[in-house]
Amino acid sequence: MEDEPVCYTMDDFHVAMSAFDKAVCEACAVSNFTGSRYAPYKGYSSHIFTRMCIHSVGLISALPKTRWAKRDYESWDFSLIAPHVRALMEGYLLFFYLSEMPISEDEWYVKLNVMHLNDCTRRIRLHQNIRCAEDEASFREQQVELQKRLQSAEFFNELPSKLQKLLLTGKALMIPSREDLLKKLDVDIGDFNAFYDLVSNYTHILPISYYRNEANGRGSGVQNRTDLSYIVHSLLKATNWLSVSTERMVELFPDAAKVRKGKKSKFTLGPKENTKNQK
Repeated sequence: MEDEPVCYTMDDFHVAMSAFDKAVCEACAVSNFTGSRYAPYKGYSSHIFTRMCIHSVGLISALPKTRWAKRDYESWDFSLIAPHVRALMEGYLLFFYLSEMPISEDEWYVKLNVMHLNDCTRRIRLHQNIRCAEDEASFREQQVELQKRLQSAEFFNELPSKLQKLLLTGKALMIPSREDLLKKLDVDIGDFNAFYDLVSNYTHILPISYYRNEANGRGSGVQNRTDLSYIVHSLLKATNWLSVSTERMVELFPDAAKVRKGKKSKFTLGPKENTKNQK
C-alpha cells in the first residue's frame, strides 16, 4: 500500500463502517453460540476466532461516529485502530491454519505442540526478564519435554531438517511460513506484507507514523484526508477477513448459521440493541 492512500470520502467511510458493523455482529453472535464447545482442532480454532472478535469490537469501538461507544469527541487518527487491524491480520492466518482439517492425528499433534513450544519459549523469556528463576526453571523443563514430543513424532521427522531446527527453537508459532500460508489462501503476498508493515508502523511509534504529521491535520486526530482514507481502506480489508473467517466457523459448526442476522444478530456484549438479555 502506498504512503498516500486512495482518496476516500465520508460517504465511503459510512458504507465501510456499516459493512464492518454487520460483520462484527455476525462474528460475535457465532462466537457466542459456539464458545462452549470443545473438539480438537475446531476448539482451538474457536479460541482464535474469539480473539478476532475481541479485536474487531475494539476496532469498531475506536472509530468516530460509531454506535458501539459514546464519547464527547471524535478522533480520526489511524493509530487508534492500527493495532486491532494488525491483530486481525495475524488472527486471520492463524485461524485458517488451525481450522484446516489435519491429514492425520500425528499432524495435529505436531501442530499443537509447535504452538505449545512457542508459548512456553515466550514464557521463559518473560520470566527471565522479571527475574523469576523458579518459574523460568519450570518452563525450561516444559520446553525440553515439548521438544522431545516433537522429535518423537513421525510427521515432524518428515519435515525438512532446516524447518525442524527452527521449530525446535520455539520461535515459530506455525509450521508453514507466512508466505506459504498466503499462497495457500490465494492472497497477494506483496499487498498483505505492505499493509502489515503500514499498520505495524502505526502500532508502534515509528517515523512513518509521524514524519508527515500536519498541524490540525494528518496525525493530529482531527478529520483529514489521509487518516480517513487509511481507516476506510482498513475497514474494507477487515470486513473481508472477519466475514471469511465467520464463514469458516459456520463450516465447522453448521448449526451456528441460524444466529447470523446481520446487524440484528444477538450476542452478550455489544450495543444495547444487540445484547441477548435485552427485554
